[in-house]
Amino acid sequence: MPPNTENYNRGAELKKNQRPRILIARFSLDGHDRGILTVMHALRNAGMEIVYIFFSDPKEIAKVAIEEAVDVIGVTSSQGEHLLVCSRLMDELNKQKTDVPVIIGGVIPSVDVQKLLDMGIKRVFGPGSKPSDAVSFISQIMDPNEPGS
Repeated sequence: MPPNTENYNRGAELKKNQRPRILIARFSLDGHDRGILTVMHALRNAGMEIVYIFFSDPKEIAKVAIEEAVDVIGVTSSQGEHLLVCSRLMDELNKQKTDVPVIIGGVIPSVDVQKLLDMGIKRVFGPGSKPSDAVSFISQIMDPNEPGS
């Protein structure tokens, strides 16, 4: 059976007692995982369900996002390939006709932030970001009526 590719409207579809599902992914051979593990721990503590894949390419991330019916995709990059990989991921998500919000964290130079936002990334968490920043932002995506949105 082909994957479900209907458009996502995350906040509206999420039932009151349903835990948000967040896909966390590392790209290619990006072996730096301390930050992403800390963020995953914070998300779990906030009541979110985590689907974690690593050493993935953009096509695989899009496929898993659809198969797992995730609410948000979070990716990490510390190897400098974030522009290329995020571009390919957004292209793949568009090809699959899905609008799962994508956020990225890691070693992202400030000069690249606007480029990532322009391609459709919802938020960039660069050096100095706290795990609570990601928790707050995802909570706002899931419930636009959350304080601070």
